[in-house]
Amino acid sequence: MIVVTTPTGQIGRRLVDLLLAAPEPADAQLVQTVRVITRDPDALDPAVRDRVEAVAGSHRDPAVLDRAFDGADSVFWLVPPDPRTPGSATEYYLGFTGPACEALARHRVRRVVAVTSLGHGYPHQAGTLSAAFAMDAAFARTGVGYRGLAAPFFLENLIGQAAAIRDRGEFTMALDAARPLATVAVDDIATLAAELLLDPAWSDQAMVPVSSPEDLTPDQLAAVMAQVLGSPVRYRQTSVEEFHAMLLGHGVAAGWARDVATMVRAQNDGIYDAEPHLPPRLSQPTRLSQPTCLSQPTDFRAWCERRLEPVWRKPEAGAPKLET
Repeated sequence: MIVVTTPTGQIGRRLVDLLLAAPEPADAQLVQTVRVITRDPDALDPAVRDRVEAVAGSHRDPAVLDRAFDGADSVFWLVPPDPRTPGSATEYYLGFTGPACEALARHRVRRVVAVTSLGHGYPHQAGTLSAAFAMDAAFARTGVGYRGLAAPFFLENLIGQAAAIRDRGEFTMALDAARPLATVAVDDIATLAAELLLDPAWSDQAMVPVSSPEDLTPDQLAAVMAQVLGSPVRYRQTSVEEFHAMLLGHGVAAGWARDVATMVRAQNDGIYDAEPHLPPRLSQPTRLSQPTCLSQPTDFRAWCERRLEPVWRKPEAGAPKLET
């Protein structure tokens, strides 16, 4: 039994599709049922809803976790950001992870694959990234088999700026225009998670960096966008202080806004360089249905062609996002 949290999110939805598409193994004992935890089972795609077990509720709720983890072997864990929640990001992350650690022990779940941040070993506070590191430490103390998918900046954050890219020819962040930035496509995170959840061989604890095959500065990202879109694109750097004020203006809670601003300062300070980040290495042979399409990390040009350009061409493109 594989349990998937956030099955209607960008990563979780793709992960469920990959798990359901995986060929059945030759060993009948390895056949896996997929169970999902979701606040709204009706939000699942009908074709998915008919093929999974759905547990309704939040994976912060111990009672929900008890129902979901009963009989489970492996869990995909992702803490969904909620920037309007009072308190610090670390308190928020551990509010989810603490009950999960207790439920893992009660139900003797063997393995967890979680989405965390790249940058382990960074010696300073890193806001929301430090919250992810605290989550890793909590899971490690349980002794459960653990794979932390250490991800840097999500390329999908740029989709929220598609309208500004189309209408003004610019995108804006508080990241240093001249510093190379480690990035990742969410599909690659889902692919690596599926590969690990379907592989019965591991039971130890390790971090697994997952990133695009190149680090590009924001100015270089703009140049690639311009080439793919056939339209001028420039990067406009704002200050961290302006970014912090913008978050507060959008209703982000004070503690979360502070922690996101601290995260950006850590990114500008090179936090992602604290941890080597090679492209994900997916084992072969793979049980995924189309290994030739999924076994290589996504470069930025390919991501722009597949994800950004279709949204950029839509008149309604680009509601602001608050993901990291």
